[in-house]
Amino acid sequence: MRFTSPILTLLLPGTCGILLHAADPVPPPAVPDTQSKSGVTIFQTVCAQCHGSNGEGKIELKTPSIAGNPAWYKNTHLANIPEGRRGHDAADPHSFMMASIAKALQPEQVKAVVAHVEKMPAVIPTGQNREMAGVSMDEGMRLFQERCMECHRYNASGEMTFGSPPLTGLQAWYLEDQLRKFKTGKRGTAKDDINGAKMVQMTTLFIEDDQMLRDVVAYIMTLNPEPEVAKEPEKKPVEGNPFEGKQTAQR
Repeated sequence: MRFTSPILTLLLPGTCGILLHAADPVPPPAVPDTQSKSGVTIFQTVCAQCHGSNGEGKIELKTPSIAGNPAWYKNTHLANIPEGRRGHDAADPHSFMMASIAKALQPEQVKAVVAHVEKMPAVIPTGQNREMAGVSMDEGMRLFQERCMECHRYNASGEMTFGSPPLTGLQAWYLEDQLRKFKTGKRGTAKDDINGAKMVQMTTLFIEDDQMLRDVVAYIMTLNPEPEVAKEPEKKPVEGNPFEGKQTAQR
């Protein structure tokens, strides 16, 4: 297979790719030609350009964290692409471009890179990927427990039976963007997209305004583990008597 396009997009399901152009602050290089079937190699030569070497995502490119995403979820979304449920709408250029790359990959390459991503340690959102101002955690918790928890579970870990992905590990700004896409019909409105239709219904009927949307995202952020705080190096105790062998001042 020959990858010649200078435009890189996310090839994995469930996480929208990004349309890159000359105005982007950090445009990636063109994807090199490769016939590799190694998930590690494919990830580093295709995905890492936009999503980081650890799959942590890049806020400057608006690419989501993908590290640790379960294979069942990614495989479901990859199946949605050729069947027209994802990446078909030019009004959503991110997923549209994602689909163009995903369709170019051989099945064994997709399988290999999906398996590799699943094994990667999940990245905990921190800083501007997590912090939100002007939100109500109480209102967010109420909405999550009433409308989201049944499918995404109490801890937002997702549920394969319902086709509901994990929500933890994703950046706050990415979750906001996806909920807005469902609410405005840019995602989930394709024919036979049953799970997408559920999200369209939920966001349309129960998320009344942008404040409610931000509240529920802020609450989801609290379901992530707390970021590790950098610890100061421990001071080693002084061995022996520091005054031994020194003469004391004479009065």
